[in-house]
Amino acid sequence: MNRKNNESLFKKQRNVRPVIEDAVSEALNGDTLTNAQNFISYLRKNKMTPGWASANSWKVSYKGKGVYYIRLPGTAWYPLDADSWNLSVFAQYDENLRELISGESEEIKELVHANNNFPCGGCMSGLDRKSVSKNFSNICACTCINIKNPDDSLCGFAIKLIALRREAITNDRVPKCCYVKPSK
Repeated sequence: MNRKNNESLFKKQRNVRPVIEDAVSEALNGDTLTNAQNFISYLRKNKMTPGWASANSWKVSYKGKGVYYIRLPGTAWYPLDADSWNLSVFAQYDENLRELISGESEEIKELVHANNNFPCGGCMSGLDRKSVSKNFSNICACTCINIKNPDDSLCGFAIKLIALRREAITNDRVPKCCYVKPSK
């Protein structure tokens, strides 16, 4: 979707503020739709209602801090193919995340590693971190783990990440960071 179409979609949605279930039903099909609907249903049951943030983008915050985004094709920031969706869970790379992923599958460890290499933008000192099997230098302390078209297993992992993020917010362990990750 080009920039002009993104702006038109934004203007249209800004006044309506579409409910995510309606947009998901229009944008997705088959297993992709079912996985997204099941994930959103879980979130609503647990009082984590996604609110419209921008064109085909919904966000949940907790105590004023970002927890995650759900994005559909047409969002300005993450180009997505038709019939796909993206879940971006805010995370800080610390011992709690390391402990969480240590017992996960190799697929999930690789997903975290793929999202763990964004350099610090300078709003705070970059961190040197060791993940389960890799060392990272000068990485952003506050970034997102992006999951495209999560299946049941990846939705389950996302739920664990969301719980970890909410716990970090509750216990005031979220670094004060205003950095926006550049696209690769």
